[in-house]
Amino acid sequence: MKLKIFDKLQKNLEEISGTNTYKLSDILTTDFIRTNTTFGSYDDMIDKSGLELTETTAEELYSNEELNDFIKANTKFENFKDMCTLAAKEYVANKVMDL
Repeated sequence: MKLKIFDKLQKNLEEISGTNTYKLSDILTTDFIRTNTTFGSYDDMIDKSGLELTETTAEELYSNEELNDFIKANTKFENFKDMCTLAAKEYVANKVMDL
């Protein structure tokens, strides 16, 4: 006899397995930003940066020197990629453990 919690865990794992595409707004949640920066939201952080970000992929954003300098100066992260990596790990953990 399977327990319902294991069925839910399996379903959650299946949903996030494989290749997935997430928006920055999916992983850089308001809670994440408020916990890990001094900003109220991702939009607030970007607004205060004064940067006009036109990059369309994560790799382009990761290599944006101005963005990385802003992140390093205004958050606990060394660069934007480090910030997104932690956010993605927390996002996935929350999705899996949403029992």
